[in-house]
Amino acid sequence: MALAFGILCRVRQYAAGTSVWHDEAFVALNAVQKTFAGLLGSLEWDEASPPGFLMVEKIVVLSLGRSEYALRLIPLLAGIAAMIWLAVLARRVCGTGMASLWAVALAAASPNLIAHANMVKHFTLDMLWAVSLVWLADRIWPLDRPVRMLLVWGALGAVGPWFSFASVFVFAGTSLTLGARAVRTWRWPARAAYLLANLEVLAALAFLLGPIRAQATGRLVDFWLRRGAFPDTQSLWALGHWLLHSGSGLAAYFWREPGPALLALILLGSVGWWRTGRRVELSLVLFPVLMALFASALHRWPFGGNQHMVLAAPAAVLLVAEGMDGLGIWLARWHRWARWTLVALFLLPGVINAAYRVAIPRQRHELRPVIMFVQRNLEPGDHVLVFDPVTFLFYAGRDLQDAPNAPDVLSRVWFISIRDGYKRSTFTGQDVLDGLEARRPRMLAIERYGAAAYLFGPEHPPRGPASPGGASGGDAPPRGPSG
Repeated sequence: MALAFGILCRVRQYAAGTSVWHDEAFVALNAVQKTFAGLLGSLEWDEASPPGFLMVEKIVVLSLGRSEYALRLIPLLAGIAAMIWLAVLARRVCGTGMASLWAVALAAASPNLIAHANMVKHFTLDMLWAVSLVWLADRIWPLDRPVRMLLVWGALGAVGPWFSFASVFVFAGTSLTLGARAVRTWRWPARAAYLLANLEVLAALAFLLGPIRAQATGRLVDFWLRRGAFPDTQSLWALGHWLLHSGSGLAAYFWREPGPALLALILLGSVGWWRTGRRVELSLVLFPVLMALFASALHRWPFGGNQHMVLAAPAAVLLVAEGMDGLGIWLARWHRWARWTLVALFLLPGVINAAYRVAIPRQRHELRPVIMFVQRNLEPGDHVLVFDPVTFLFYAGRDLQDAPNAPDVLSRVWFISIRDGYKRSTFTGQDVLDGLEARRPRMLAIERYGAAAYLFGPEHPPRGPASPGGASGGDAPPRGPSG
């Protein structure tokens, strides 16, 4: 039931066909405009996406067109597959209690996991590869002659970086765990297969080193540095505070619950797995997170509560569920309803929100109808001020990023922008809008969720015929790069 609910939530959001927003437009435009060879180099707008994912997106666009449904098809399928595979993994590692059910319910109702399954980004592939590699490694561990399974694990790990950069940390974490088994008990055929699997992944990384370096721009690193995604090593106190803050943010990312409480449940779940002999499983889900933390210390990966840490979904989902189940059983000694109160406290808010979104899908910035309205009413000589130029380029096919910002006093002016915080009253470029409102009469307007376009007339009545000219435009000051 929980699995079916999770699939329903993802398919319903997909069916809504909401407008792409600028982070999606960065990916979509790179996939549409660049050649297959070009996708192996640097990307426009400081975008960072696995080349294989971009190539598959390009194939989908060439086959099905560039609609929102086509662009989001691969993330949706990967999100559904990750949900199913997580349910299989939960049944394998969560023991005989109710933890496996809680884990599936937590993943099914996660607002960010639902959103990622309907976003032109690669994050659901991160989760799919993470769950698959952990499941395979857990299957391999008890085998005495796991040669074939090791080769499959290595092949999956080698293909992974093409579709999920984060899969490198998951493979490294699972390899670290399996390495202990290889050294202690496996014979030479299994050891050779284990070594070959690791060499395959290293070879794949060596081949992709050029694209990875090309995408890791200085602006991208500076953006994550400003976001606090790298450890603060100024002092032990600062480092400890950063670790607590980042860990809490990572735990809260999947459910938007109080991070410290969820982090405490993860610790309880970890203790429960350790005490019940599931130490191999514990290392398989935690070591990938530690690998990402190590990369963050080198300023190579943003750690904490952000979309690039979806690789931690198996650890967060399974250990929170285990901690919730263990704490619930302990509380049941005091009162029989205490266990179910705890479960309701952590599960119901997310489930209710997910059910609400089945009825009313999530929206971000509905710029598509706004831009179409402008296209229908645009006249020669109109000046266009765009404060989300990349999304405008995706829908209108016109690049206004380098056009002049200052409109002529006699021209009509279009102001197209998105609201800060989606529902707030202020727009990106609010000062420009205020200036237009003060000097010019408003002639037309369209407002949609999180976006709007306003047409303003000339500052003064024209004294003579205006010379026709092509539409021009401008954009807001450069934004920080996206991850």
